[in-house]
Order: sequence, then C-alpha cells, then structure tokens
Amino acid sequence: MADISITQLAGFGLATILPAKGIAPADIHAALAGAELTLLPTGPSQLMAYAPIAAPGWADALEERLTGLAGVVDQSSGYSLLRISGGDALRLLQKGLPVDLSPSAFPLGAVVVSAIAHIGVIAHHVAPNTFHLAPFRSFTQSFRHWLDTAAAAL
Repeated sequence: MADISITQLAGFGLATILPAKGIAPADIHAALAGAELTLLPTGPSQLMAYAPIAAPGWADALEERLTGLAGVVDQSSGYSLLRISGGDALRLLQKGLPVDLSPSAFPLGAVVVSAIAHIGVIAHHVAPNTFHLAPFRSFTQSFRHWLDTAAAAL
C-alpha cells in the first residue's frame, strides 16, 4: 500500500498579485515582509499570495498594503487546495505532472503552473514529501478522481 495522504484544505486564501508597471516582484516581497503569507511566482511579473488561514476581507487588506505597487484579486473561491504528503507523494506527482521533479529542478519552495490529467494546476513543494496542488474549484471532483486512481495504482 502506498504511503500517501491526500487532504483537501479549507479556510485558506489565494490572491493574484499583479505589480504595477515598473514594479518588480522583489518590491512586492519587500512590501509584504513579515506578512503571514507565502508569495508564489506563477508567471512573468505575477505572484500568487497564499495565506494558510484567511479571515474575511484578507485580500482587501493585502491590496491596501500594496497600494501604488500592485493590484490584488482574491482567487480563494476559484481554487481548491489539496495537500499531498507521504513517502510516495513524489511518485504520485510523477505519474501526471509533466515537469522535472528532481530535487535540483524542483526543490523545497518551488512552484510550477502546469496540468495534471488535462486539468490546470498550481503545484508547490511546501515541505519534504509534501506538496500543495491548486486546481480550479470546478475541476476538483475530476482532479480528485485522478489522484485517487493514480494513488491506488502505486
């Protein structure tokens, strides 16, 4: 039996941060120093803010903090978030994520925007043998079906 745990997370916050013209992602990182969130690079000059616990209005507070630096769009209700962990978590992801997941190419903290089973997903390596996967909420049931089927085949 595979050493895999798949947990659907709740209460989190995700927000796209789009820096204003001339503002570098490093400026955003500096402005948010000390904030209880993780900034994930999801595209050229684009970040996704992840808060493990998000109170109502958290994205508005984030936008206020970034006034003049970036626009913020709350994406929390648009994504589901799954934590994949265990000794076989990497093997599970290797079955569907078409990227190099070797430690040198996908170390702790790494983020990739890709697809698994033709479903768009943001993958984040959060800890040893632990990954967060964020598919669009409307695809969660199909995505979870693929995860469960692939895990059962390990």
